[in-house]
Amino acid sequence: MTAPYHIPVMGPEVVQWLVTDPQGVYADFTVGGGGHSRLILDQLGEDGLLCGIDRDSDAVAAARAVLPNRIKLWNIRFSAAQSKLENEFGATFSGILMDLGVSSYQLDEAARGFSYRGDGPLDLRMDRESGETAAELLARLSEAELRNLIGRLGEESQAPRIAKAIHNAKAIEPITTTGKLAEIIRRSVPATCVKSLPRVFQALRMAVNHELDELKLGLESAWALLRPTGRLVVLSYHSLEDRPVKQFMQALVHPPLDPLTGIITPAQPPRARYPVRGPLLPSASELKANPRSRSAKLRVIEKLS
Repeated sequence: MTAPYHIPVMGPEVVQWLVTDPQGVYADFTVGGGGHSRLILDQLGEDGLLCGIDRDSDAVAAARAVLPNRIKLWNIRFSAAQSKLENEFGATFSGILMDLGVSSYQLDEAARGFSYRGDGPLDLRMDRESGETAAELLARLSEAELRNLIGRLGEESQAPRIAKAIHNAKAIEPITTTGKLAEIIRRSVPATCVKSLPRVFQALRMAVNHELDELKLGLESAWALLRPTGRLVVLSYHSLEDRPVKQFMQALVHPPLDPLTGIITPAQPPRARYPVRGPLLPSASELKANPRSRSAKLRVIEKLS
């Protein structure tokens, strides 16, 4: 692999707000090709520990190729993180990073089927060993279900026209490649295809990988693994990711009010604070060097004692 697996987004900001104890235990919940992990390692002392997880086996393999052997890596989902890491380390983590979204490698490797720019199998699975592919998902969904999925997970206003075009096309022959799907979308909404294409592919990817369910479980797992004063740093790339992250953090920093008294009850004191008010955004220099960072938002919370 000659090109970098993935350029770490907002690397200096991630390290600044994540690493508070150089001798602490840290986790990269989306290790990717190890980009953020290498930056975190540079800030750790001799007794500092770092581990990483990723549901994409290609990502774990890429990370193993560039990270020191002392780093423990696992090919698991967010939903398996708590049991695996708690068994190894307990709830002792000084910081946990979650870099959501898709890596540059996944987008650029046509065989993974994540991008409409190339032509490859319509797969879109993060874990290619389990679950249905995007082609299988399209084959079984009705027109109404397609319309709902594209509108909800793609936030696409042209969902009815696109769903109808896909439904009609698959009645003639199965849609099994990214190129074929992209062609159908371009023909159905030529005036908006530049924006519609990434939205439809996003919707299919999120559905195939159950990303919103996994995100919820990942946030809960990360929070449970943090020690007091430990920090959770999350990078999101669109509103469907950022909204649940924001809501999760707000509920910990500002617990809901008692419906009768209108005040925070003693049983629900704040459990976190904001070390920095978010979201933080990429710098102008980073946007110029890495245009794929343009939609990134970084949020941070710190666990209270």
